[in-house]
Amino acid sequence: MGTPGDRGEGQERQGGWQSEWQSGGWQSSWQPGGEPRQEEQPQQPTGPAGWHQTPDGQWVQSGPGSSGKATAALVLGILGLVFCPLICSVLALVFGYQGRREIDASGGQMSGRGSAVAGIVLGWIGVTICVLFLILLAIGLIAGDSTSTGSPNGVPA
Repeated sequence: MGTPGDRGEGQERQGGWQSEWQSGGWQSSWQPGGEPRQEEQPQQPTGPAGWHQTPDGQWVQSGPGSSGKATAALVLGILGLVFCPLICSVLALVFGYQGRREIDASGGQMSGRGSAVAGIVLGWIGVTICVLFLILLAIGLIAGDSTSTGSPNGVPA
């Protein structure tokens, strides 16, 4: 027969009298049927940044997936080629270098290094296109000025 509460330990009880040993002695209580007793879930231990322990004791990595700066660099690099070359390309370079440094410093917890590098490459391409355009514009202005050495009033001689 045994003592009250020693049967079915570890099983969810469906109702009726519940007995268990506490520091002051046996404690009994009545629970309505149909509602299982809810047990508290223990807090899962956490380790170094981005690591936590699963209930079966394994340590798994959970943390930030991809660097936001790397993604921003890629988007700005694309916009630098299509929309606003000078501003977006320079911003792509800034975010790309920051994102790459952030990913390298994370010790493998962050991904997105390829996006950061792609943003840097697209940023440099956009800056190069802007510089070439400005050089061609300057050459055009200089060439246009040298051919207009006619009379001061603009009347042909």
